[in-house]
Amino acid sequence: MHSSFHLLRSQWRLWLLLLGLLLAVFLLSLRPPVMVQALSSALSDDFYTWNSRSYPDKLVFVDVENTSVQAYGRWPWPRSLVAEGLAKMHQAEVIGVDIAFAEPTRPEEDQQLAEVISGLPAIGGSFLNGPQARLLNESAYGRVLDSSLMQVSEAQLIESQQLELPVSPILEAYPVLSALNIEPDADQRFRHYPLAFWVKDAAYPNLGVQMWRMAQMQDLALEGQTATLGDRSLPVDELNRIKLNFYPEGDYQRLTFAELMADDWDPQSLAGKWVILGISEAGVTDLRSTPVGQLPGPLVHMTFVANLLDDSLLQDIQGLALLAVLAVCLVILLGLLQQHRTLLRFIGYGILVAGIYGAGVLLYLQADLWLEIFYPLLLVVALIISGELWLFMRNKARADQLRSAFGSYVAPALVEKIVGQSSELELGGKRQQLTLLFSDLRNFTPTTEALETEELVSHLNNYFDAMINALQAYQGTLDKLMGDAVMGLFNAPLKDTDHAYHACLAAAAMQHALVDFNADFPQGDVRRLAMGIGVNTGEGVVGNIGGQKRFNYTAIGDVVNVAARLESATKEENSKWKAAVAAGENKPCASVDILLGEATYEAVKDRLPCHFVGTLDLKGKSEGLPAWALDWQALDPAWLQAEAVSEDLR
Repeated sequence: MHSSFHLLRSQWRLWLLLLGLLLAVFLLSLRPPVMVQALSSALSDDFYTWNSRSYPDKLVFVDVENTSVQAYGRWPWPRSLVAEGLAKMHQAEVIGVDIAFAEPTRPEEDQQLAEVISGLPAIGGSFLNGPQARLLNESAYGRVLDSSLMQVSEAQLIESQQLELPVSPILEAYPVLSALNIEPDADQRFRHYPLAFWVKDAAYPNLGVQMWRMAQMQDLALEGQTATLGDRSLPVDELNRIKLNFYPEGDYQRLTFAELMADDWDPQSLAGKWVILGISEAGVTDLRSTPVGQLPGPLVHMTFVANLLDDSLLQDIQGLALLAVLAVCLVILLGLLQQHRTLLRFIGYGILVAGIYGAGVLLYLQADLWLEIFYPLLLVVALIISGELWLFMRNKARADQLRSAFGSYVAPALVEKIVGQSSELELGGKRQQLTLLFSDLRNFTPTTEALETEELVSHLNNYFDAMINALQAYQGTLDKLMGDAVMGLFNAPLKDTDHAYHACLAAAAMQHALVDFNADFPQGDVRRLAMGIGVNTGEGVVGNIGGQKRFNYTAIGDVVNVAARLESATKEENSKWKAAVAAGENKPCASVDILLGEATYEAVKDRLPCHFVGTLDLKGKSEGLPAWALDWQALDPAWLQAEAVSEDLR
């Protein structure tokens, strides 16, 4: 039992276990399974509700929505109508067209739209579906190459073998083309924005990137997992995607197509604006599931451009940065596990969990840093379960050890009290105030010579049972049995603020218990026993004392030696006392069976009958020590028993 408790006490083993959990969670974050990706993203999506920023005023979404469809009919519209609307946007700085125009219509309609587009700073859209990219004719693929990024080196991008381009002549009319695709995460929510796609040998940029390139005249360079836009470094993932920083839903400038076509609409209102023309009408199904709800596809592109404009691109906390966050959680958990009070420990756990969420929100709002709180929360839950299981096992082993260690020293009720207060014990050794009780039998040699061995052992066992019961009735600890002597300890291992008084009551109870023990034997019977007791209070060292293979809970120090010397002195002092009584001297009590040291006497003098015996020359002491006799015969056994019961209930 001691070895198992020692194993569980080894803090470094616990630290090693918790460190292993940290590394496991960190490795999981590097290559998370699909379900883990979905769960981790979902836990952090709530951060966006704290975002108070709005889309920059520079951005305008020209929306083909329900009222516009009611005004002009179901989509697709005649391209002459779209051309008329685009013509009214001529003062915009850049126009992103989130419509593919991939199917031919009447030639004059397509031509009219192409003529309007050719005079505008418009970016054509194309979807990564449709025919095989390898089937593109040389002219069409040339347009793709003209629109592609030029500074690309060893970049990992999402690859597409398909591409659906606008039809001719609209394709030739656009100054530049772009992709309109957005890839969902593992849970089919859209959180990341691909900067570009591989289409054959071309790094084909997305709509938001092309709008920035055209309006700002800054190029995007991709090298490995490093993306640079102009002189700005972009925080990208391994596929060169940006984590989008979503704004409150509906908080953007929207101009319906119907409003655009109104006779009183002023084209000057779009001067210098960045416009995205797209469709949100539900029947077209261009809706995307995002952390802030269903958004039209054009708004996802606009969110990326808005993040660039207000410099709110999100940087994921991952790799070594996430490892540092996990390490902080581990250190805090280790500190909480040192808290012995379970309630306070679990309050600390709750604060830590809330703190992780709060830290995630604060990092998001103040530094545009994105912490996937799933990983620190997973670590904290794993640490709590492991730590609490460890504490349970350690406490159980400790309780078993305490029961084993003190089961034969103190009363059973006190053993459970010791177990319940084990966190307050210092069993390794402590200097403190103690009261020591020593008892020893007088003239025991004739008894040992007269009784057979088995009878002698049985006789002593019965005697010790009576003495130990009396000792333990007053919160005394049986330190040890030495031959026919008993050593009792008070104020350890449990604290006792009135230990000197309780030791005196125990000494008196032991003498009365001896009277009851002797009542079974007639006067003159060698089985009748006599006993002296010494009680002393003072400072000593108490704890587990011994060697590595054998130790004992005991006390050492001068307080112990004096108590033993007082007990030895009772025989001689009792003889002197009785001789004086026989000579006619008036003594306050009949005998000297219990001697008290000065500190013990001072603690009980106003509550118990004590009489000064004299200053005794004790062995090993250079100066005489005053001693007092406790008149145990003046204490009623029923009163003593009542005191013992009351103490046991405290």
